Amino acid sequence: MEHERKELLKMCEGKKYNVIYADPAWKYNRGVHQETFPKRKQTRIERELPYETMTLDEMKLLDVNSISEKDCACFMWVTDSHLKQGIELIESWGFKYKTIAFIWKKITNKGNTCATVGAWTMKNCEICILGTKGNMLKHKKSNNTFQLVEAERTINSKKPNEIRNRIADIFPNIPKLEMFARMRSEGWDAWGNETDKFETKGGEIFNHSFPAQSLFGDEK
Repeated sequence: MEHERKELLKMCEGKKYNVIYADPAWKYNRGVHQETFPKRKQTRIERELPYETMTLDEMKLLDVNSISEKDCACFMWVTDSHLKQGIELIESWGFKYKTIAFIWKKITNKGNTCATVGAWTMKNCEICILGTKGNMLKHKKSNNTFQLVEAERTINSKKPNEIRNRIADIFPNIPKLEMFARMRSEGWDAWGNETDKFETKGGEIFNHSFPAQSLFGDEK
């Protein structure tokens, strides 16, 4: 964990940010029971994810406070099962939880609503929470940014670029960092071990476009 913390500080080289956009590498527990049927329990085994994950305690140790300005907003993706942990993490980084900034309604390339089986209801959406510190209202430039985003679900864990664009509309022209980034974007610094994963252009996805930082003990 010390390796990841040092890599974050090394990349920033003393730079501080007013906006942090994070898609944490959440770890999912093994053996989650789902009472789908009255007389039978279904058990979902630990998900095999195509990327490295971190525990909540490991992510808490990332020194986000050292790279954030006194006025700073943090937008963080969480699944509904990790909402409590997401708020706990964002507050451990020095932010006060404010609201659910964005709700991503997932659709297919034909515009149909995506749905996956959940313990209680069918899952259609993913949420991005917001925490702030200091006075971020004085940096806010947009008052008509919608919370709901309907966008195609494409590759596992890839979030819509529209969210990043909307954040930039709200807070333009101030330093912005994307944590756990999987692509590089104009106007944003990127930190993660897969920053070369995706690059979008003309609707296509190009892999290995940018060098990634060395995180989670792997060497690039």
